[in-house]
Amino acid sequence: MRLSDAIKIQTFELVRDRASGSFDLRDVLSATLVVIDLDDLAPEAREELIVQLLNEGELTRRDSFEHARRRDSYTHGRLAAKIALQSHWSEIDPRLISIESGIFEQPILSNVVGENVSNLGVSISHSDRLAAALIFHRGHPMGIDVDLPSEDDVGPVLDGLDRETREMCATIGLSKRDTASLLWVARESLAKTLTTGMMTPLDIYAPSEITHKVDHYVLGYRNFAQYQTYVWSGGSGWLAITLPARTRFKNEGPEWS
Repeated sequence: MRLSDAIKIQTFELVRDRASGSFDLRDVLSATLVVIDLDDLAPEAREELIVQLLNEGELTRRDSFEHARRRDSYTHGRLAAKIALQSHWSEIDPRLISIESGIFEQPILSNVVGENVSNLGVSISHSDRLAAALIFHRGHPMGIDVDLPSEDDVGPVLDGLDRETREMCATIGLSKRDTASLLWVARESLAKTLTTGMMTPLDIYAPSEITHKVDHYVLGYRNFAQYQTYVWSGGSGWLAITLPARTRFKNEGPEWS
């Protein structure tokens, strides 16, 4: 299995109808998405990537996790992020950059030596099968989530919905599991963008609208009108990307299946 079969890299351009902020939009309106299909990533290829991309500090933290599941999720998320960083900024040596954890466990890029990456942000997500990372400019905040909720997750997601959200979901014609998947990844990606995690009442992330496009959905929010979330469905997982509300993808956005 070639690495290219297991790793998908997409850099896409973004468009805003109206400029804001003091930064150069040419530097801001682009992002790089990396998704690793863990089922297709051979063990020897995984170890090769670890050697190529992770630095001593990251390896030390990786080895500090007692449980294999937590150790693997850390490793796979960091690998996706380092590949995305290298693809977004080709001149950079990913081993000279550390991906640290903030006080809310949010990933933060930090330079060990050399290039300053303080203007870049990273969002990381992983499921049983997929690991994903998004590199973007911190002046244009974004967040990502990938997941494939199980049937056991449907009840906890849908049972707490208010009447307005239930009625909204009924109009999009999805099964209960797909509806739960849509809402799950959307609010996870929004929470990552806001740096709240899932530490606030879930109804604060309630959608104000859910629009079905040709191959994806777009959600707006009652309490966070400044953001929107694009969601794509897929057999191995759902993908959500949250970005500022007046921003759109220049072309079709990331491919997902």
